[in-house]
Amino acid sequence: MTDSERIAKIVEWSGLSVNAFTLEIGYKKGQSIYNILGKGKGKPRHINVNVATKISNRFPEISYAWILTGEGNMLKEQPDNTVANEQLETYEPKNENDTVPRSEYEFIKKQLEEKDKQISKLLNLLSLSNSEFEEDKKEEVA
Repeated sequence: MTDSERIAKIVEWSGLSVNAFTLEIGYKKGQSIYNILGKGKGKPRHINVNVATKISNRFPEISYAWILTGEGNMLKEQPDNTVANEQLETYEPKNENDTVPRSEYEFIKKQLEEKDKQISKLLNLLSLSNSEFEEDKKEEVA
């Protein structure tokens, strides 16, 4: 199996688009993955250790050796000898027609949690600024 075929299989397994997958593993642009898929400019690139590490870190159920070489199984076996398929489960929202692959749901959930942290920090800074403003106001009156 070629590097391009392995990347295509991983992206398909993740349930994400190529761009979403690229963001999910830590790249800001899809060009790195598109180059491996042979859809970028110039000749197709190979999967290097950096790309394999990013994929393996985000999707630990995928065999690092398989990402690099294509040998063995794509998914690691769990201790009870069942193949890891947690990512293949589907999140079940309230609306029947609105199913989302679990990996995409987890990605969105993670983004929302990060946004919540940022909002909390901003609110904290705002409250500090307001309290300083109130103190300055009291000093002016006195």
